Amino acid sequence: MAAESAFADLRRLSDWFSSSPQRSSLHVERLVQRLGATAIPLLGRELRSADPRRREASRTALAELAADDDMRPRVIAELRAITTSEVGGDEIKVCALGLLAELGERGAARFSDPTAIQHRSAVALAKQIGSEADVASAADLMVRQLDEDDMVQMLEVMARSAPTAAHRLATELSLRLDLPAEARERIASTTTPGTLPGSDLGTTPADRRRTTRPTQVAVLVDSSARLVVVATKKVTGERRWRRWAVLIGSSGRIEDCLHEDDGDADGDAAPLIANLCADGYRVASTALEHARNVVASAAKLTATTSRPDGGNALASAYYVGRDLLALGDAHLGDRAGQPAATLARALEHLADGETARAETLLARCDAANPDAAAATAVILLARGEPAAAIEALERALVVEPDWPLHHWNLAVALHQLADPSGCFHALRRFVTTSALPTGLYADPDQPGRVACAERMMAELERTARVTGTSLRRRRRRTTTKKSRARR
Repeated sequence: MAAESAFADLRRLSDWFSSSPQRSSLHVERLVQRLGATAIPLLGRELRSADPRRREASRTALAELAADDDMRPRVIAELRAITTSEVGGDEIKVCALGLLAELGERGAARFSDPTAIQHRSAVALAKQIGSEADVASAADLMVRQLDEDDMVQMLEVMARSAPTAAHRLATELSLRLDLPAEARERIASTTTPGTLPGSDLGTTPADRRRTTRPTQVAVLVDSSARLVVVATKKVTGERRWRRWAVLIGSSGRIEDCLHEDDGDADGDAAPLIANLCADGYRVASTALEHARNVVASAAKLTATTSRPDGGNALASAYYVGRDLLALGDAHLGDRAGQPAATLARALEHLADGETARAETLLARCDAANPDAAAATAVILLARGEPAAAIEALERALVVEPDWPLHHWNLAVALHQLADPSGCFHALRRFVTTSALPTGLYADPDQPGRVACAERMMAELERTARVTGTSLRRRRRRTTTKKSRARR
């Protein structure tokens, strides 16, 4: 009798799917729950359907079954079978991969048109990016589900169709200290902020955003100076609340962090606060600014701490919930700009011939820094822009007039501009400064540069004699104008 009942339920379920369901049905939900694992093969076949309504209904049913720990492995196995099957279109595999991601599982599939799928996925993700919370959630999903190469590829595809959304997402990812430094640099280099339009897919102009309710906060403390900061806020336009709780130990570091994205409709944090008070805590403040300062200080301190496995101590829930207190990059503290480290990394990339990555980092450095200016000049020379390179080198020479390489690069730029007089004097200055004790003595390429400079100077002098031209240093027009003004 039980077998006959299960067969009858499967028949009813199959008939309902064949009607191309327009909406969910409580009766069908009960059928699926009653069948349990027996319904998974049928739902897997429906997920392979060409009808998008049948696919969506099957996806919903499989997600509900996966909520049961006993059936979750069976659902995941069915989804993986779909992603690795040679049968079925790319849309079906994307649907299965999406559900795997929601279940916290990694997945891989071989698509017939990978480029189209990447573009479609990037556009779909960009459309979901509106608020800061959306950006943080999307970045968190990418960190948990994608490796470094896949993240960079996704952002590059998104940058072509939704550059503003890509830039916001790349900026968020570059603040995640749970990613390696090199990964953050690669991600930051995928977009160019200076060329972004005002708005595109996934963004909402500021004048169109609805006024949001203020975040409700409570800062609690116990006798051992442990703090708990609770922040709640209603999601704009929806009947749900977000809750964020941060536990700060007596050391001042964040010990635990919890984020709830789909709180009850009332959004009441009173039960949580009451439980904490029962455990010995007392409410010390309900001021938003105080809560922000407390968490910001703890985040900065925690960001300098490493876990035993070498990762950063800030948990994923911190990044997802920090917008409730408008913390932004507060966890970076004085390292937000990281000028010294950024410049050092840029120079390393430049030495390795990775000019694109070096240029991205140099854009975040102080233009007046002689090392940054000289590195920028090298990139401009390689790009064939000698006039712009000279401007950068002049900034470097103001600070370091006796550094030989500045004069060497200046000679290269003037040579590209066909200025023999300027090139000659820059080379002569290079040779003169190279005779002084500098760090270039340890550079194995320096003797070759000096020999080349002396050879070029001799050739320039010989050419000047033959052509009857002068290598006398020319005064610049700006200097002449200043002299006339003084007169």
